[in-house]
Amino acid sequence: MVMVTFITPPMRERMVIEVPENSHVTLLNLMEKLDLSRFCTCGEGKCGACAVKVMPLRRNARLIHMSEAERRELIKAGKMTREEIECQVLKDIPPKWRLACQYEISDEPVLVAF
Repeated sequence: MVMVTFITPPMRERMVIEVPENSHVTLLNLMEKLDLSRFCTCGEGKCGACAVKVMPLRRNARLIHMSEAERRELIKAGKMTREEIECQVLKDIPPKWRLACQYEISDEPVLVAF
């Protein structure tokens, strides 16, 4: 099981959820089950409305795949700069912002803020 922790200003406490490793569920799918997805519009990675901060909770977190379409949408939404993308690609540094509809939960425990 992998731990996904949600925090947001309206919540009084952190919400910690256990998800089976490599379950191929997106953050948006999980957020919908928890009734946390009110801000999402398209669910297809085309609008940028579901951008959330995702922070790995392990020291040496592995890079989690980000599609070119997701990169473009995060740049368009003002959430990522081209320099941040270069760091993510060249230095294997996980990006701070992700689209909840595109981020697939793997085996990395994460903190999700929105």
